Amino acid sequence: MISAEGRRLAQQTRVSELRIPNLSEIDFGRLRAGRLARLRAMMKRHDLPVCLFYNPANIRYATGTDVMGVWTASTFARYALVPVEGDPVLFEYKGSMHVSRKLVGDVRPAYTWQYGGVEAPAKAREWARSIRALLRERGLEGERLAVDKLDTLGFLALQAEGLALVDSGPATVDAREVKTPEEVDLFKINGGIGDAMLAEFEAAIRPGIREYELLAVLSDALLRRHGEFIFTRLVASGTNTNPWLTEAHDKIVMPGDLVGVDTDANGYEGYVIDVSRTFLCGDDPTPGQKEAYRVAFDCVTGMLELVRPGMTFAEFAERAPKLPAAYRARRYPGMVHQAGLEDEGPGIPYPDDDRGPRRILPQRELQENMVLCLECYAGKEDAPFGVKLEDQVLVTAAGAQLLCTYPYDAKLLS
Repeated sequence: MISAEGRRLAQQTRVSELRIPNLSEIDFGRLRAGRLARLRAMMKRHDLPVCLFYNPANIRYATGTDVMGVWTASTFARYALVPVEGDPVLFEYKGSMHVSRKLVGDVRPAYTWQYGGVEAPAKAREWARSIRALLRERGLEGERLAVDKLDTLGFLALQAEGLALVDSGPATVDAREVKTPEEVDLFKINGGIGDAMLAEFEAAIRPGIREYELLAVLSDALLRRHGEFIFTRLVASGTNTNPWLTEAHDKIVMPGDLVGVDTDANGYEGYVIDVSRTFLCGDDPTPGQKEAYRVAFDCVTGMLELVRPGMTFAEFAERAPKLPAAYRARRYPGMVHQAGLEDEGPGIPYPDDDRGPRRILPQRELQENMVLCLECYAGKEDAPFGVKLEDQVLVTAAGAQLLCTYPYDAKLLS
């Protein structure tokens, strides 16, 4: 059982005005410099003299720029070469170079070969030669090149140029999982946006509305507050809530349905807003609905109480609340993940989950200024409903600080 203090923490709300963030609140120069300094420190720690980034979140972390992030995530249209010493070089989509030049000193036109068909390998080789020439220009030829992601032609082209390739993940994970002071401020701003999204979503729930209409409410609430995009469509009602992870469809919300939502959004300046709530369409929950809600609530609240800097991931997994046997078959794949410019960082899975390949339980520990998402799904195999709850928290010296403080559904907790 969780303590009375745990219940108080879980149900606390804050009084705040929900508004579009003011740019003057954040020192963006310090934000960019702080992130790049952390990245370079971790590159040195892992003996990675130079990185090549295609992941939009890594490019943004290193350079402060983001151009059409959803599209460029799958098109390999822009990339950055980031050395430990010297300024990063950003290779930008040709039509957007004027955007990135506002922040980055060395911006060059990007090569692309993705839609080149049978002529693509030759263009990829041309690109690889340009990368090798830049490494030579920076005195890095012969050094290992750390890469985050590429397509097959890209990897083959770099290897054909004789470049030694390694993974950039050790440096980017270690850098990004602990937030700078400016990143923390951005998360606090985005917490208010998350509260507004959930408030407007709950207010829109009524019999007859369709799931995709509720998704539109969620997205509208985000975009009107200077957020960027929603990266899943996790709105489900009634029987669509069990199993979880059915995305919004044309199902009509009926009286007595549970309605679940996971915000899964990139908010202001790209930082993730990831909170889940389940609401009742109506006033009279069934005993089974209340039981499932209490199971998920106790799980998330119990994890909230555990959070302390210095606790290992393995210790957290062992001490976290255990779901009742009837709810284990359909539990969520993990109990904790991290958030930053994307859902990121090593997470904490259920250590006894044998559904498919075991997930990695990293040999890491919680650190101050990590941002964690604590989540739980509770749904029995034979039930026509389930409950998804999730809180996003900042790790502080005193424990977990809620970033989004939207309340739980009092009807389902009574």
